[in-house]
Amino acid sequence: MDEKIEIQNLSETKDEITDLKTQISDLQIEIREQNHRINLYGDIFNSSILSTVITDFSGKIIWVNKAFCNLTGYTFEEVSNKNPKVLKSGKHDDSFYKNLWKTIKAGNVWQGEITNKKKNGELYHEKIAITPIFDSKNEITHFVATKQDITNQKIKDNDLNELYIKYEELAYIFNQSPAIGFLWSANDDRTVEFVTENIKQFGYSPSEFYTQDLTFSDIIFPADKEKVVNETKEIIKKGKEKIKQHYRIITKKGEIRWVDSYGFVRFEDQNSVTHIQGVLLDVTERKIAEEDAKQQLEQLMQADKMIALGTLVSGVAHEINNPNNFVLLNIPLIEKIWNNALPILEQYYEQNGDFNLGDNLKYSKIKNSMPLLISGIHDGSQRIKTIVEDLKSFARKDDQGFDQEVDLNKVIKAASNLAANLISKSTDNFNINYLKVPVIVKGNKQKLEQVMINLIENSCQALSSRKESVTIDIEKDTEFAIINVRDGGKGIEQNKLKKITDPFFTTKRNKGGTGLGLSITSKIIMQHKGSLNFDSKENVGTTATIKIPLKKA
Repeated sequence: MDEKIEIQNLSETKDEITDLKTQISDLQIEIREQNHRINLYGDIFNSSILSTVITDFSGKIIWVNKAFCNLTGYTFEEVSNKNPKVLKSGKHDDSFYKNLWKTIKAGNVWQGEITNKKKNGELYHEKIAITPIFDSKNEITHFVATKQDITNQKIKDNDLNELYIKYEELAYIFNQSPAIGFLWSANDDRTVEFVTENIKQFGYSPSEFYTQDLTFSDIIFPADKEKVVNETKEIIKKGKEKIKQHYRIITKKGEIRWVDSYGFVRFEDQNSVTHIQGVLLDVTERKIAEEDAKQQLEQLMQADKMIALGTLVSGVAHEINNPNNFVLLNIPLIEKIWNNALPILEQYYEQNGDFNLGDNLKYSKIKNSMPLLISGIHDGSQRIKTIVEDLKSFARKDDQGFDQEVDLNKVIKAASNLAANLISKSTDNFNINYLKVPVIVKGNKQKLEQVMINLIENSCQALSSRKESVTIDIEKDTEFAIINVRDGGKGIEQNKLKKITDPFFTTKRNKGGTGLGLSITSKIIMQHKGSLNFDSKENVGTTATIKIPLKKA
């Protein structure tokens, strides 16, 4: 009986073992299939060009695909069990990341763009979608981030944006400048295909030309039209590409303005001309200045002034203003470009160390000097502008009489600006001692500037070395303003000192002196009811003393 029971139990045990083996076999098959599916999913993720990151609920990385490793430079082992903040670039604030985690932990998908940092420190841009993963209990267990590298697109977008900004800046600069840009068809009428907005300075709008209500030929002064057309044809016939012309145009109000036209000829493959492009510059003021200069040269008592400045005003003042205005207009743009580039250069410096800029200048040294250089260029251009304006003011035809209220401090400053080139060539010791309060006299500012320039020029010409000095002092008493112009030059012989204000008397005849300068100076001071006296010692120097009555209160 007992033996039967044992045999039966043994049989049942064998059946159970057989069932267990079957279950184990089925389970092994299922595990292999699951591993196959897992490997398949891994292969799929790894074959994707999109980088993928899987984290647990706390944010620890548990898996990344090959695209992630290729993009960031990190291996799986280097980021495993670490937080994605290893990629943090510092370009986003804490609130950005708090909002991200708040969104995904609430069970929502977060989408957006992030700037991250690779293992080598290089920044890159990603478009990311982070999706929460739920278990059977509807609880979040993991997060999957699918990320697309958009760095190249960002660079292109930034480049396009920069180009657009530069285009807008250049358009603004062009339209704020006096130069009007044109694109003409190569016909006698010069049909306008493009013109900048600043054509409005002549009263016209671009649309009037675009609709062909007007051609450029229509606004050329009739007496100049044939000459302009024939000159253009002749230049093109000779195969030249540059056209420079000077003629008159008529504004919409009927005013006649002189212009300089600078054109460039466009050729097709067969050397036929299609268009002429160029700029138009209103030079009426220069033309008026030229005419004024001619009249001044013909007038009495203007010989000395025109020897020094007449020709300069007619041409050089205009030619200086144009490039100087270009500098003044472009310096803010250069400063803006530098300020925009500085963070990029600074980041490169922090990540890669010092490097050269320009002519082997170290970035660490130039970064603090660059604002000073830009500021120096700007200040220098402003000074050029002031000098040119003083020059134009000085040479302008004078009909203002002697009733102006003139501050002698300003007169001396303007005169020294105009004579700056001669001063810099003559001495290293030029000093002006201004009064801290205005020194007001009744008179003619332009003529008083002429007086000071003549005296400064004479003092500079009296010096025999750069170590010798020229000093100007201004003071006043109860009745008079007093100006002393002292030089440490060779001095004047006493027998000549009394004659130096006589017309046509000069000690510099062999240097081109006319003998009119001090004669005119003396007469101008007399017209101001003042006095001009000289004190001189040979090999010691000369002092010119001016006294002019102060303006009565």
